[in-house]
Amino acid sequence: MLKLFVINLASSTARFERVKSRLDQLAIPFERFDAIDGRREPHPLFQRYDDNRRISFRRKSLSTAELGCFASHYLLWQRCIELNEPIIVMEDDVQISEDFENAVTLASKCIGDLHYLRLAGSSLKKAPYVVVAKSQDFSLVDHVRSPVGAMCYMLDPVAAQKFIDAACSWYMAVDDLMDRYWVHGVDCYSLMPFTINVGSSPSDIPRNEKDKKKVSALIRRELNRRLELIRRRIYRIIHFKRKDACITRLCGQLGLDKVRVYVPSSHVI
Repeated sequence: MLKLFVINLASSTARFERVKSRLDQLAIPFERFDAIDGRREPHPLFQRYDDNRRISFRRKSLSTAELGCFASHYLLWQRCIELNEPIIVMEDDVQISEDFENAVTLASKCIGDLHYLRLAGSSLKKAPYVVVAKSQDFSLVDHVRSPVGAMCYMLDPVAAQKFIDAACSWYMAVDDLMDRYWVHGVDCYSLMPFTINVGSSPSDIPRNEKDKKKVSALIRRELNRRLELIRRRIYRIIHFKRKDACITRLCGQLGLDKVRVYVPSSHVI
């Protein structure tokens, strides 16, 4: 079993006890990672936040709690590189299914080729994807758009370094940055059905209100949205053969069934 780190605020004891109880029940070892609490005091990493750049992409500025979340994941990417081995990152407010260990077993066999593999997503609304391979229990999915959230994922040092390189300045939430594969080159795959789902506790990451509407900012965001769409489409065209060869190789090695089923956002539940 790969090293599993559970991100947990020191003040969120009830959450930690719940996730600890479940992981102990499943006999899955883990290490608690002390989350950065941006609400208490600024962390040196917060200096990377660029609100002027954020305006060109998002209407909401990042709250100190969101910056703390970003910093916690960033520090675990650094830990992954220091360990020089793949790790699993999990947030504390999650529901863990019985099949989690089976998903981890399959993911650990794929991570050397895929580098980053989601084990969770909080929403598939407006998030089309392509099923590229199937095992008896899981589908390997190539996400066109992000399934949202950073509740649980596996990554290796290659992906961790690319995420760090892409995070020289922070101007959007950490999960948004992670899933912008057309920027950093880390493809967004997952195993579905997800074995990690959203927990029942209220979020302890408050978000700021949207900025007042300004025509100039609206135009910048719309131009960037269209540019992002073009860049994403170009990336998928350019890298199609590379990704297809990777999936063919994995299917041969692991005995998976290679498929290609596109699921448009209008059909995603």
